[in-house]
Amino acid sequence: MTAREGILWTETYAGHWEGCSGPTLMGVVSWHDGYAVRSAGGEVHGQHSTLDSAKAQLEGWMRWLDSTDAA
Repeated sequence: MTAREGILWTETYAGHWEGCSGPTLMGVVSWHDGYAVRSAGGEVHGQHSTLDSAKAQLEGWMRWLDSTDAA
């Protein structure tokens, strides 16, 4: 996983977004009384009031992974 490729978000159906880095699914955001985010492997999950903050949680986790790989 690398944030250097970034995450491309695609709304696959109403209220459901998939975030991919290259061909790899990194996580999903879904709407149900708030925006729920979870990484593909389940390491990250959260509940947010905005779509942008839900996406940012996953993107921040990817940046953190990149920073620990470089150490």
